[in-house]
Amino acid sequence: MNAVDYTPDELIIVAMARELGGEYLVSAVTPFGQLAAVVAKHTHAPDLELLATPESGAGSDPWPSISLGQFQGLSQGAVPITMEDVFDAIFRDRFRIWINPAQIDRHGNVNITAIGPWERPKVALVGSRGIPEDSSHLSQMLFYILQHSPRTVVERVDFRSGAGWGPDRERHLGLAGAPTRLVTNLGVFDFDGPDHSLRLRSLHPGVTTAAVQEASGCPVVIPPDPPITPPPTPAELAVLRAHDPLELRRWEWASEVDGLRRRWQEERAHLPLDHPEVRRWR
Repeated sequence: MNAVDYTPDELIIVAMARELGGEYLVSAVTPFGQLAAVVAKHTHAPDLELLATPESGAGSDPWPSISLGQFQGLSQGAVPITMEDVFDAIFRDRFRIWINPAQIDRHGNVNITAIGPWERPKVALVGSRGIPEDSSHLSQMLFYILQHSPRTVVERVDFRSGAGWGPDRERHLGLAGAPTRLVTNLGVFDFDGPDHSLRLRSLHPGVTTAAVQEASGCPVVIPPDPPITPPPTPAELAVLRAHDPLELRRWEWASEVDGLRRRWQEERAHLPLDHPEVRRWR
């Protein structure tokens, strides 16, 4: 396998994986987040523990899953944990998660709640969920956006689901929970610019600095001669592809909906036919 034979989605996942390390419980609720955690665990971070949902359990080695891993967790004998365990890990800074926000601004405030004015939003999203806790307690906050555009990387988010840098953090939260990294389809970014503003760390191969600024709805600090994001290695690609046999990463990448029922049925096929969960859904 040649290291240059990769797709843009695989480059993003590997760039995400390289940000993970240490002994943490990693929540993996999206195909990209899950594959990043799996690649990290099998290449350079063996002490990571993966979690799809508390119901699916921790300590398994799951595929990306439409069913959030319930079928696979059952088939792999994962260790069940409770929401109390998850929040305990968050409050002790032993938890990591890759979050895919609808919007992120130049100081790392993120929005997964609503697009448009709160009183009459154009789009209602999933709500803030666990991001307020994450952005108050974790020393590493990780975000990814698959379509870097002025609609997703903005000057100011429409609703603040998670706190970035700024006066409110300095007054109420301190340094814990502040955003540390953003990976998009154009490059890898941090928040180490002036006043903790968005800064380019590396460009993905073939992307220009002009393209980054044009695709951003806010100023981005761009250093002279930024490095190029290293391509995936053969070992990283082998792990990634082996752990996504249904190629759900491509569904998340392209928002493709056709075939989801077939893939869901394929997930069930990996349990014995007499398993209670299979009988329940037949």
